[in-house]
Amino acid sequence: MAIPQRSFVIPVLDFSPHSTFNIGTLLADLESIPGEVICIFNDRLPYEALRDHPRIDKCCLNNLNPGVSRSWNIGLQLAEGAAIFVLNADLHVERPAIERLEEELFKLDRAVMVGPQGSYLDYRRLAAKRYFSKGKFDTRIQTDDVSGFFFALHAQRFRDHGLLFDVRFSPCLTEEWDMGLQIRRAGLGCYIVPVTEFEHKWGTSHGRDDELINYFGRKIQMADIRAANRKEFRKKWKGIYPELF
Repeated sequence: MAIPQRSFVIPVLDFSPHSTFNIGTLLADLESIPGEVICIFNDRLPYEALRDHPRIDKCCLNNLNPGVSRSWNIGLQLAEGAAIFVLNADLHVERPAIERLEEELFKLDRAVMVGPQGSYLDYRRLAAKRYFSKGKFDTRIQTDDVSGFFFALHAQRFRDHGLLFDVRFSPCLTEEWDMGLQIRRAGLGCYIVPVTEFEHKWGTSHGRDDELINYFGRKIQMADIRAANRKEFRKKWKGIYPELF
């Protein structure tokens, strides 16, 4: 078999009840877009339903939900493409968005991560100074982070510089900010590109503080995850970039 030039990594926890889109509709989107599809199943129900789906090229089942960073890392280890797209299971995407992001990823000599949405960050407040959302900008922009629901990685640059999503920011939140600073430290860049051929509705990452996340079999409140990850983020980066904090 030929080595794929493009990989799609999709963590799957459920059938996205909060959205009109789910892993089933995303796999239908990808029928017309070349590239290997890798699903990281974090629950047995979607795995049993989709394990033999003809559009899935590689998959694994985790018996417990390992969180965002570990799921992404597992998918990256399985991916063989020169461009690796990480997609939320509740994303709707069309071919022009994939092709434009990939074009920019390889056109820019410092790009290692590109996507359609991202932000300038205020590290002292640990908040976005400006968030660039779909349709609100019309040229590519270097940003501090790229939103995690849809992004592409330059596989060689990512691996050559020893980049990896930090599992200390598990099960979710803050991993995008952390990767942005990892990329800055490596002398590379994050960019957002004004593509519009996608749809996404925010889920867990914009959930209530009292929402419970099942992580390695433990129920954790979003408020506790947010507080712990922000503390860890400051601890990790304040000594490296004191001028930011």
